[in-house]
Order: sequence, then structure tokens, then C-alpha cells
Amino acid sequence: MEDINEYFNPVHFTKFYNEKLKRKKGGGLDGLTPATFWNHYEKKLDDIASRCLSGTYKFSPYKEQLILKGRDKFPRILSVPSMRDRMILGVLNQYLQKAFPEAVNNQVPNQYIKDIGDFMALHSSEKVYFFKTDIKGFYDSIDLDTLYRKLEPSVDASVLQLIKTAINTVTVSKGGARLSSNQQPRLMGIPQGLSISNILAGISMLNFDESIENHCDANTLYKRYVDDILILSTTPIDARFVDEFKCELIIKGVSLRLSPDKTHYGIVGDKSFEYIGYSFKSTLCISIRQKNTQTFLNRISRLISRYRSQKENPFTRPRFIIDDQAFDDYYIALINLKLSGFKTLNHLYGWLPYFQAMTDIQLLYQLDTVVHKKFLKGLEIENKIKHLPKVYWDIKKHAGKNMLKDFDALKEIGDIKAYLILKGLINSDFDYSDDEIQTRYWIHLEHLKKDAHMTVGTTS
Repeated sequence: MEDINEYFNPVHFTKFYNEKLKRKKGGGLDGLTPATFWNHYEKKLDDIASRCLSGTYKFSPYKEQLILKGRDKFPRILSVPSMRDRMILGVLNQYLQKAFPEAVNNQVPNQYIKDIGDFMALHSSEKVYFFKTDIKGFYDSIDLDTLYRKLEPSVDASVLQLIKTAINTVTVSKGGARLSSNQQPRLMGIPQGLSISNILAGISMLNFDESIENHCDANTLYKRYVDDILILSTTPIDARFVDEFKCELIIKGVSLRLSPDKTHYGIVGDKSFEYIGYSFKSTLCISIRQKNTQTFLNRISRLISRYRSQKENPFTRPRFIIDDQAFDDYYIALINLKLSGFKTLNHLYGWLPYFQAMTDIQLLYQLDTVVHKKFLKGLEIENKIKHLPKVYWDIKKHAGKNMLKDFDALKEIGDIKAYLILKGLINSDFDYSDDEIQTRYWIHLEHLKKDAHMTVGTTS
């Protein structure tokens, strides 16, 4: 069992703040920035640690954030904690990852797709059957009593109490009514958006994942990415198989149900199927779901349309841009960044980095034609905009070294300052401390990551 004292102490809190929180944005109901939070709470870390260890720590109500999922769909509700609670939840997540390493998902989505592609290629001369499904209301349907029983033997009693308190803390809209403190504890579901949400969901599925994997031989592949499940096999998959799969959920004490409208099975090639944003048309063709392709094109189109509009009317341009050449350079960089993606902290972000496991090269050429021959038609900057196939092959062969913006290369504070001035994020006439410059830079990168996620689109 992990020693709770190694995590919940002022020294570790300080380390966590400097490494994980210092350069993040605020967002909770407290309205505090990381710096303001630290100035207020740094001298109270002993008391916070003591309350965590004694099981008396109380979380502030989470702020509700709605993520729209499309027409006729209920929005996804995220719970945004205060800065103080974000620190505690982050440290709690570190503890749980050490206690349950088998529940930590270290694979990125395109690695899942690579494994799927390798399996289908290996069996391309055979019939490959697929079973694709989605767990209905995954986070909201997790049985907490079962989860707590799994946690109890492996975590300190204070940690278990902290988890229960975090789960039972209410989520309210900004300015909304606070619920009474005598609210009944949850019986089902964990809040989404907390740093412990994914690890707790993973722990709740451990027995089920192990059971399914034990049934898989060399001719069967099982993949679960959060609530999206895929099974490939050279053994026929039929309605009876689906019923047995549902029974396995019940047998393993997982009180979850499959989404009927997202449950499909058949033979790869005879029927196509979609998984985490990808589309599989045959055992040898991995494409991209039309919805995600359209999201990408829409965002590129809007950006280029904005360029056209501001090109014609200089008064609508960003104020920090001083001349036509600077204006063109600004938008060339923006368009290329959205087309290709970027690298930071040794991770690749963006539409093509996410879909780098695709093999439908013809689709890339079609999209590139739309961008260059339609969206950029008649614009002088067209020849300075990157081509999707070239970016794709650079990502595949060189991890994007030649064509993706590498923010890890910006290390000197002077270079970072010059970049922020170029982007209009700081004023060249003002005097900023090195810490202020670094903080604004990291906040900018967080904005870019969020925008990259929106360009990819929803993948479930």
C-alpha cells in the first residue's frame, strides 16, 4: 500500500504546484489564478495536509461546464474544481496511479488504431469479424459501492474518505444555487472532468477488462478506450456473442449498459465501422470518420474566411499587426498551425497528429485539394500553406520534425518574449518579469491544445 504521508505534505504540495499548476489557468468558482491561490494558501499547506490525512478535508462546490456534443444530444457536464481542490485532486491522482498502475492508460489513441490495423493486416486473407459498442452513460453509471470495495484493500482509509468526499461534492452552475450540506451521498456515477475521474473509471473496469482479455486468443483482439469498446476476431461474432458480452458485464459486477444505437457487429469489409474518430472500410483501409473530416474542414474554412475579410478591411485586423506583410505572416502561421498541428513537451497535438494512424492517403489528397483549390483560391498566400500529404508523411517518418511547429525549441526567455509579442499576447512597451512571460507562454500553449482538440472534434 502506498504511503499517504509521502503525498499529502507541504513539500509535495509545493512540488506539485510548481510542476503542474503554476502555469495553468484558473476556472473554478473561486475565480483564483494559480499565483493568487498560492499567495493565499502557501502558509496553510500544513493545515490542508492535516485535514487530508485525518479525513476531514472538504471540497468546495465544483463549477459546472457544459460541453456540447451536437444536435439532439445532451451536453457533457464537466466539474471544474477550485485551485485548492485541483491541487488535492492532482496529488490524489498521483497516489492512485501508483496504487493501481494497471488502471493507467498510457496508450494514445493512434496507438490503439495501429494495433487494430496490425491485427487486420495480419488476418487480411481471412474473414475478420468486428463487435463495436459504447457503454451508455459510462461515468454516470459507475456503481460506487462496487468501486469502493475495489479501492478499500489497496488504499489508505484517509484516501478512500477523500475520494468519497470528492465524488459527493456538488457541481453547480456559476451563480447557481448551492445545494444543502445534508445532500445524500451518491450511489452511482463519478463527476467528469476531475483529475481522478479517469483513474477511478479505469479501476472500476479492471475485473471486466481482465475477464474479456482472458477469453481472447491470438485470433482475437480486445480494445477499450474509456467507454468505446471494440473486439476483432477471426471467429464469427453474432447476436449470441453480443448477449454473452452483456452477461459478462453483469457477472463481473459492472452495472453498465451498452448503447443500442452504437452497438454493431459484422464482417470487416462487408460493413464499415467507426472507432474513436476513425473509419474502417476494409482490413487494409483505415480512414477518418466523415464527421471529424467535416469538423476539420469547417475550422480551416472559417479561419481562411476571416483572413479574406480582414484582408479587404484593414480596420478589422488585430491592432498589434502593423503592416500588410505582418498580417499575411500572422495568418500563414495560424493556418499552417491548424493544418499541421504542433509539438510541445514531446507530445504532438492537432488533427493530423491525432489521425496519423490512418492509411487512406487518397482522402488526404482530396482534403488538400479542397483547402488549396477552393478555400485558398485566388490568395497570394496559397503557395506558403502546407500540404496535408507532406505533413502526414513527415509525422509518420520523422515524428513531425520538419513540418510541425516545435514549441519545445523555444527555451530562452528572450525568444519566448519575441514570440509572444509577435502573436500580440504581450505589449512590447511593457516590462514583464521572466516568470510573467513564462506563465503567459504556458497559458497560450494550453489555449492551443484546447483549439487542437476542437479541430479534431468529438471522437465517440
